[in-house]
Amino acid sequence: MSDNTAQQPSPTNSRLVLLGTLVVGIVATFVVVYALTNRPRNTATPIVDLSQNFDGVQVINPPKQVQDFTLINQNEKLISLSDFRGKMVLMFFGFTNCTDVCPVTLLQFKQIRQKLGDKASNAAFLFISVDPKRDTAAVIGDYLKRFDETITGLVGDAKVFENIKNDYDLEFVEVPNADGTSSTAYAISHTPNPFLIDASGKLVAKYAYGTDINLIVTDMTSRMGA
Repeated sequence: MSDNTAQQPSPTNSRLVLLGTLVVGIVATFVVVYALTNRPRNTATPIVDLSQNFDGVQVINPPKQVQDFTLINQNEKLISLSDFRGKMVLMFFGFTNCTDVCPVTLLQFKQIRQKLGDKASNAAFLFISVDPKRDTAAVIGDYLKRFDETITGLVGDAKVFENIKNDYDLEFVEVPNADGTSSTAYAISHTPNPFLIDASGKLVAKYAYGTDINLIVTDMTSRMGA
């Protein structure tokens, strides 16, 4: 009569199986952690690291004299930074194909203008495109209609930005899309900070991306006087 009882694994084999399972688990965990920590970031989206003691408002002291520049607005008129002398100027460098930082910042500009109330007449808001290949006066005009038509959109020659970038520590680099199928399929990694120019044309503050708009409003109104 045959013995049909299943052969039981030896203690040694069981330990080997358990050890193998543990090794596989450790290796898999390492691979996942390595992939997450070393994956390429979307360089078109700036990462802002705010320390615990930084509220997002960086005062430029002493105020910095910046170069004047001239670009074309959404109405195809030449506009210079000096045209806004006598007003506070809150400005931001971006591009209309931006999917995150730019829309958020422009919505904040609208909210800031509203919170300024009557004092908004003493301020100007500029959105300056660093994408001269795609952003025309008409394109930036249509884009700003989605947010606030009182914002002045400016477009122009890339040489202008090369001339002024050191005044604001600007960075803007074309980042090709992964498929690379089109010369116009790219994002732009750019400085995310809004900048504040005072009534005399000097840079007096810059704000970290995502700074509480109430802090910006308070900073602006404190510089406007009574």
